[in-house]
Amino acid sequence: MFADVDADTLGMSLVERGRQMVGPDTVEVGRSAWIRNPRRTRVWAALALLWSLVFACLLFIQGSMTLSGYLVLGAFYFGIAALGIVFARRVARAGVWIGPDGIIVRGPFRTQSVSIAEAQGFVPGLQGGAGNGTPCPTLERRNGRSVGVWALGRRNWVFHYQRLFGEIQPLCDELNDLLKSVQPGSASASPASPASPASPLSSV
Repeated sequence: MFADVDADTLGMSLVERGRQMVGPDTVEVGRSAWIRNPRRTRVWAALALLWSLVFACLLFIQGSMTLSGYLVLGAFYFGIAALGIVFARRVARAGVWIGPDGIIVRGPFRTQSVSIAEAQGFVPGLQGGAGNGTPCPTLERRNGRSVGVWALGRRNWVFHYQRLFGEIQPLCDELNDLLKSVQPGSASASPASPASPASPLSSV
């Protein structure tokens, strides 16, 4: 038993072991299920937790200050560490959910819900401002607004996102096929009904 474990892990580098821990850099598209890139969400959540740990450790560094000053500084560090934990939880749960009841796009900072009738389709887009940001599938809405899916984004060097749009297009095609399958009138769409208790839309 131990020989099999060694054979699987002994020849792996630290980078390979890290990649195995955070999961594959792939996306599984499924109906009425959270769709995300596990490697992206886990890595960012781990970085946020590391950030919290660093600030938590600063509380134990002794310095020449009064008790009141230490308490104020400790409260500041504790607040930063707590925000990091909250951010890590949101990042780990980020993704997009597509079902007959609607679409939910959950990002690091906000969650948006879009009705099936309002959704137009997914296209490669850019989430961010100033002409640079995260290349990712973007849900276009019929009112002209769009919603970027951060959890399906790609790593980006500044102002070099255009070459990644071609890599994102196949994923957008899969998401569009799924979107068509849940639209009213589709052969695979279930009859319209109120959001079921298992649907995330019931709690949004």
